[in-house]
Order: sequence, then C-alpha cells, then structure tokens
Amino acid sequence: MNEWSLLIFTYMMNAAAGLCVVSGVFAVHLSRLLPADSFKRFMMLTIFIICVIAGVGSAASITHLGVPLNAPNAVNNVFSAWLSREVVVTAAFVGALGVSFLWLWKTGKFSFLLYGGAMATGLADIFCMASIYRYTSILTWNDINTYLMFYGTTLTLGAVLFVLVVMVIRKAGHRAGITLPADALPLSQHWLLWSVMAASLIGRLLYQPFYAHYLTRTQLTHKSITFPLSPIEAYDSIAGLRIGVWAAAVIGVALCGISLVRAGKKAHSGLPVCGGFISGCLLTIAAEFMLRYVFYYIHI
Repeated sequence: MNEWSLLIFTYMMNAAAGLCVVSGVFAVHLSRLLPADSFKRFMMLTIFIICVIAGVGSAASITHLGVPLNAPNAVNNVFSAWLSREVVVTAAFVGALGVSFLWLWKTGKFSFLLYGGAMATGLADIFCMASIYRYTSILTWNDINTYLMFYGTTLTLGAVLFVLVVMVIRKAGHRAGITLPADALPLSQHWLLWSVMAASLIGRLLYQPFYAHYLTRTQLTHKSITFPLSPIEAYDSIAGLRIGVWAAAVIGVALCGISLVRAGKKAHSGLPVCGGFISGCLLTIAAEFMLRYVFYYIHI
C-alpha cells in the first residue's frame, strides 16, 4: 500500500472535522455549565487540538507531492476539479478555526457564529475530499460507499475524541486553569455520543451487502482501465483483514456500550468513563484507521 500520506491526511482531517462538529454541538451545554474562564480555556484548548490534528494531516498531504513547492498549483482548477476545491475548503476550514481561536483569545467570548462556520466548512471539506475518490477511475471508489466511509469515520472519531479530550481535561485541566465538574459530561450525554458511534458503524455495515453487489456487478460488466492496478481483486484479496477490522470496530463500540451500562448501575460514583470505555474508544480509533487502510488498498 503506497498511499500512506493520503491515508494519514484524510484520516486526520476526518478526525479534525469530527471533533470540531461534536465540540461545537456540546459547546452550548458547556457554556451554561462552566464558569466563563474555564469554558474559554476549554474551547481554546479544544480548538488548538483540532488545529494540531489538521496540521499533521496537511503536513502528510504535502509529502504526497513530488515537489512540495508546487502545492499552490493545486488550486488552479477550483471551478472544475474536486482536488482544487478540497485544497481551498481545507484551507478555509483551518482558517475558520484560527479566526475562532483568535476571537476567543482576544475578546474572551466564544463566537458560536464563527465556530458554526468552521463546523460547516469542515463538513464541506469531507464532502470535497470524498468526491475526489468518488469520481475517479478506481472501481472500488465509484460508489456512495465512499461518502459513507468518510462521513462515518468523521462522526465516529469526533465522538470518541471529544470524550477523550473531556476525560484528559477533567484529570489534568487544573494545570491550565480549567475546572471540569464530574457532571460536565453526564452519563446521558455519554450515551448520546455512543449512539453517534453506533449509528455510524451500523449504517456503514448495513450498506456493505449493497456495496458487495455493486463490486460484483461492476466486475462482470466493466473492465478496469487502471492497469496495473486491480482494485476489485485487491479488495477481494484482503477479505480476512476486512472482516477482522469490522469485527474490531464492533467490539470497540460494544465495549463502550457495556461500560456505560455498568456505569449506569453505579451512577452515584459520578465516573461514567472507566477503563473499559477508554479501551473501547482506543480500539475504535485503531479500527477506523484500518478501515481507511482497506479503502486505499487498491493493488495487490
């Protein structure tokens, strides 16, 4: 598999957009719960983390270019090429995050309007990114499954990373002047985030039989024009890996759900996030990365 730079770029940008969307949705709740200074610091740290994730992804994408200094040429066809659109929208997404951060830093007030713009731009970026692959000559990508996989990863990583960010800040946030009470993310909201993870996974799993039918029909009626690449044959050759990765994704989400059920029986502890939940989150992150690896596996 030779597309590691693109794999890292798309995966990290999915994570950045997902965390942006989920943190923006929960910002309303946190703004009412936390003291103004703690909320300001929490959102500044969250935006900084998102920018770091997006920065790592962008740096990886540059390594895909033969001559990195030619990167500006990628925007020359913004009205006709999805790649150019993606470059522009990615820059707009990171720029919107930067403006939101600076506004919060200088004024001390969180702008839901600016951050909402960043959320919308992030989702648009994922659409442009997926469209690059949807409209190519690679047969395994020419299906709506491409959009499902990209948006599914975005939602799943957004939910998982937000829980982990809250957990880390709750444990060590006092060093940065952030105080998060135990009920900053109550059990009911953990269930909401888990529902996002579960719905994302189930939706993609339910579509896989239709995707398999598309691949079979395509293999019988179309001849690959991407020689020496044989994407469908490559896809079939890693059936065991694909099954294992989907199983890992299911186990990860299931671990999180089981942990929440157990936490519900001990609600008085005020600690819904336990070792099992964290393990499930980490397994989910790894499974999503491997699903992206499977996506890019287009030659034997």
